[in-house]
Amino acid sequence: MRKLIPLLLLICLGAQAQVRTYSDNASGTFVFGLDSYFYGESGTLDFSVGEASVRVSLADGTVRTGDCLLESGNGDTLIGIHDFTGDKAPELMVARRSGDSISAQIYSFASGDWRSIGQMEAGGKEIRVFRQVVSIRGGEVLHSWTWHTDRFDYKSSR
Repeated sequence: MRKLIPLLLLICLGAQAQVRTYSDNASGTFVFGLDSYFYGESGTLDFSVGEASVRVSLADGTVRTGDCLLESGNGDTLIGIHDFTGDKAPELMVARRSGDSISAQIYSFASGDWRSIGQMEAGGKEIRVFRQVVSIRGGEVLHSWTWHTDRFDYKSSR
């Protein structure tokens, strides 16, 4: 048993933790746990999906990938990537916060096209991402969406 404990501690060192980084605190972001993100009124995020290079841009509440309009909206906006589906290819998250409401849309890139694979919305101040789970705490209620095979399943602690 004594030999097993150090081995388990070494394994835990390689595990990803959901922590706020210095840049999270400095930017005042409301989404935590993404692999990479951009938060602000305008800007771009570059990443790769398989062989494709992708540039996502935000300007005046409008989110585009190249010439493709993904969505338009109001409020604080965050654009980020994370592998929600576990297929080793990042999906795109567009999250918006307005007042006490927070929402996120998850997009997947396949066959040269973007499609929505999940939409989340609840009252709350921040979104947490960990592996295939997106969660929003609204007061005493925890809302969570977990990716299972081909969709996000919703569960509430209520």
